[in-house]
Amino acid sequence: MAKRGSGRRPSGQRHFPRAARISSLVREIVGDYFERVDDEELGLLTITGVEVDNDMNRAEVFVSLLGDELPDEDVLDLLEERHRKPLQREINNQSQLRKTPQVAFSFDHGVRSGSRIDEILRTMAPTADGDDTVSDGDDTVSDGDDTVSDGDDTVSDGESR
Repeated sequence: MAKRGSGRRPSGQRHFPRAARISSLVREIVGDYFERVDDEELGLLTITGVEVDNDMNRAEVFVSLLGDELPDEDVLDLLEERHRKPLQREINNQSQLRKTPQVAFSFDHGVRSGSRIDEILRTMAPTADGDDTVSDGDDTVSDGDDTVSDGDDTVSDGESR
């Protein structure tokens, strides 16, 4: 029988799929590119992620934009028209890949959803006097004295209706 090697990597190396390594590299290059580019129309653009498919044909760049100056479609069109080709060239120059993935931009709606949730939670924050009352019209829920009130009926700890 032939003797096989242990198949282990040296202890300093970690195994990551090639697509994940390329995604990380492209995200770094894209982030550096947008730090250098001064495009006032984009405002505060954030690169939230990059996903490169396994065959390295396409790199999906997920972006988020703070503020609502431009509609989503206009921002994507602006990125495609002004920045895709120079960014493609930048990735080609900085990476030593045989084939540079085609860059495409998409919005990351998770950031906006998170902002909306934060906004809702802030409106439900405790009042300044320490009373944790949340009021929504006629229904009032208060955990200050463990009383729940819905108009006419009141339920308290230890009491029955």
